[in-house]
Amino acid sequence: MAHGRGFVGARRRLDELDAEDASAGVGDDAGDVSSAEPTTNDEADAQPRADHDGADSGGTAARRSGRKTRIFRAVMAALLVLAVGLGVGFWAGKPHRPGDDSADAGFTRDMLTHHAQAVTMASLEYRVTTDGGLRQLAIDMTLTQQAQIGLMIGWLRSWDLTPTSTEPAMAWMPDGGRTLIVDGRMPGMASDAQLRQLRTSTGTARDLLFIELMIQHHLGGIHMADAALKQAEDDQVLHLAREIKTSQQSEIDALQQAQKRLSGEK
Repeated sequence: MAHGRGFVGARRRLDELDAEDASAGVGDDAGDVSSAEPTTNDEADAQPRADHDGADSGGTAARRSGRKTRIFRAVMAALLVLAVGLGVGFWAGKPHRPGDDSADAGFTRDMLTHHAQAVTMASLEYRVTTDGGLRQLAIDMTLTQQAQIGLMIGWLRSWDLTPTSTEPAMAWMPDGGRTLIVDGRMPGMASDAQLRQLRTSTGTARDLLFIELMIQHHLGGIHMADAALKQAEDDQVLHLAREIKTSQQSEIDALQQAQKRLSGEK
């Protein structure tokens, strides 16, 4: 489609140039008549015919040269549009679509669920904590993981896959079922009871509970990212898995420092 639009645009531009040339020609002739000195018939007859013809020929040649230049530029622009269109079409025509049972799809779906709980916990924390450093860390977690959730949902849509699957969690990993917690939770995920406790706790006790739950949550996320790095094939999935591993390890370090500070450890 892109190359078709390029040719149509070029054709339209050439038509515009023809119209411009036609209007320019009329305007030039009219200008010559209006600005000419009035002459008698004898004077007009006495003017050399060759000079008049030569002036017309020179003006016409100049207009033709300018028109050719504009046409050349329009054609070159159309060819550039065509080349870009073909290049985009080539890459867009060969998308990588992981299968429904692929590690790419499995990791993406499970990480959506994993991230959603992390966003819930971090959102609860930054709204009530009075610790400035911990609040900023919780905000960063919320924004980062929410953005990654949107990214992964977009992938699944582009792969024509649903956000959920009939397969159990971690089924994309070899022996992934063994890593599940007894009640079916993925590694590191908090239980409903722990989430209720996080909602009802206050003060430093709440901050320390959040830190403990989030460290465990991040460790589970890193475990999943490591598995994806070994099994996934899609470049964007591999890139995200590396990003998750790096960022969450960094956040674990920051959480542990906050834990020591709040608990009075040195």
